[in-house]
Amino acid sequence: MTAIILAPAEKLQRLRELRARKEAQETERLRNVDAFAVLGYEPTCKPRVLAREARDRGEDVEVPEPCGNCPQERFHAATEDSVLYGGAAGGGKTLSLIMEGVRASIRHPGIRVLILRRSYDELAESIYPEFQRISWASALGGRWNKTEKEITFPNRSVIRLRYMESLDDASRRQGGAYQLLLVDELTLMPPGAVDVIALERLRSAHGVPVLGIRAASNPGGASHGEVRAAYIDATDEGQKVITDEHGLTRRFIPARATDNPYLDEAYYRRLDSISDPARRAAMRDGDWGQFSGQMFTQYRFDRHTMDPVTLPPEWSRYNGIDWGFAKPWAVLWGAVDEDGRVWIYREIYEAQVGETEQAARILAAEAGDEHVSVRWADDAMWATRGDAKPISDVYAENGVPLTEAGKGQGSRVAGWQRWHSYLAEGPACPHHRAQGWESCPKIHIFRTCEKLIFELKNLPYAKTGNPEDADTKAHDHAMDAGRYLLINLGTGPEFTILDTRPVPLADELGIPPYQPLGSQMVVRQQEAAEGWSWADGGASEEDDEPKPWMVRTSP
Repeated sequence: MTAIILAPAEKLQRLRELRARKEAQETERLRNVDAFAVLGYEPTCKPRVLAREARDRGEDVEVPEPCGNCPQERFHAATEDSVLYGGAAGGGKTLSLIMEGVRASIRHPGIRVLILRRSYDELAESIYPEFQRISWASALGGRWNKTEKEITFPNRSVIRLRYMESLDDASRRQGGAYQLLLVDELTLMPPGAVDVIALERLRSAHGVPVLGIRAASNPGGASHGEVRAAYIDATDEGQKVITDEHGLTRRFIPARATDNPYLDEAYYRRLDSISDPARRAAMRDGDWGQFSGQMFTQYRFDRHTMDPVTLPPEWSRYNGIDWGFAKPWAVLWGAVDEDGRVWIYREIYEAQVGETEQAARILAAEAGDEHVSVRWADDAMWATRGDAKPISDVYAENGVPLTEAGKGQGSRVAGWQRWHSYLAEGPACPHHRAQGWESCPKIHIFRTCEKLIFELKNLPYAKTGNPEDADTKAHDHAMDAGRYLLINLGTGPEFTILDTRPVPLADELGIPPYQPLGSQMVVRQQEAAEGWSWADGGASEEDDEPKPWMVRTSP
């Protein structure tokens, strides 16, 4: 039988003190270490690299000190709360994230760093190889635990590698505080998922400061729209640093393939040979205005949207309604003109609103004499849940009767195709003919419908399942409401072709050509509705030869 020898308590205490002293010494040593130099990493300074290459070729050139103005240098020097390093492929973005996490782990003893990718496979294919290149930071005392998927350091710092494919995955990351969040390919993350971690899990602990968020990404993906709005559009393509509604600073650092002097000509030729123009622009130039997988590439702000005007009251009005509570509830109002074009003139887009209040808000948004002929709604609103009334019944009891949109097998793809049809050009409507347009889209959207416009330009195709469907993880609620509306309105306008070419009304109305007409609305000639009058300068009812269009001004 083996005897168990118990060490005296004072010896155990002495051992703990020795370990604590050794840890403190190691922590202090690491604090003064240049982590980048130890790991053989230098942020890319293009003038410095080119000068070295010239010297290696035998040229008599002086190698300058790092300029501090190249993207990788600016990324590592950034002090803002949230920084996106994004754009083209080949900019060295992933390696920059890795090295930022390692340096923070050495500089701030006890820091907890979380590195995220969308899936485990993506972690294994992009993050793991970069760590393997630096031997999991073993030169700095880093120890890789394959089971826990984390790197620990002698100063108690830890880097955790995790994936996040859904909001449920985000909720599972709520087990502790982090001080630095590193996100690779931010646009591929589910919309809103990173915010759960950023707003709820980033906090100081044990005196370790919060360093914030550092992200890298190419354009495209389910979160492309919200990332573009938050980082690219808001900062004027990286020209300024902004402060958000929470008082946190945000910065965008553009990345282009040409920033990386280590890439050879063959790499650029491969980027040039990408057949998809949108993907080529995104991967080669870092163009955030378009991206691979963009669903509605024909959308143009200057063609499909317009400043609000008062629409003729005799045009029929309709609703498209997409149900939601935790996720947004979306309502669109559309008017149909004499030719069958659709004019989207109002939207509601909100979350956490009950069905009774939803009905009340719909009615409150409408003018007193506004008549909506049909309200096509998400079929899910007719579902029964135990003893609870269907949502459609609650709507009806509160003055908003609904009609099922008719969702069924294949209806999503058919609805997206209907969107494509209405976005296409046709003979110009009278309103745009008056501005000299020969053609215009079959759908016009008021610029006050900001959520619809956001989704229209940012909705991506699905990456799994039916390739003709939209990515269900992306924001699509307003587009769904539009889908219900358009699929029930029919195949689109039937045009009356006018013999005369479009003539701008600049001389007759006293406005510059091709400018918005403001509250004036040009329509096909017909009897003026009560409360409307023919505008001065336009054709009058007494004209011997009435024109095919007339200008009317709202009261």
